[in-house]
Amino acid sequence: MPYLSKLRHARLLGCAALLALAGCTQYQWYKENATQDDFNRDVYACDIESAKAYPAIPSVQPVSPGYMSPGLTRCYSSPSGHTRCFTSPGYFMPPAMGTVDLNEDKRNQAANRCMVARGWRLIEVK
Repeated sequence: MPYLSKLRHARLLGCAALLALAGCTQYQWYKENATQDDFNRDVYACDIESAKAYPAIPSVQPVSPGYMSPGLTRCYSSPSGHTRCFTSPGYFMPPAMGTVDLNEDKRNQAANRCMVARGWRLIEVK
């Protein structure tokens, strides 16, 4: 019986920007007559190989855009019937920064190529 693995190491996005339209496509690694141990061994070897070829390159980058907050006007009525208003200006909120790995996509692609070279293929599951 063929072995179907869970997608943890498939590293493919079937959803991307179309998530809201059609849902996600899921994939699993498949290799005729392979066992869970075969899969674990090959994934581990491919992860090591791809990490050596494409080590992590951390880079601090914006992960959300900056924006300008709107100004705020507050008005108060005095007991004598006069209304006074005070306006405070808006302020700039800088972009949120985060660390990303510039080699992540290349490393995932290399690991996928390695799995294919070891006889695995990705199949769509329903």
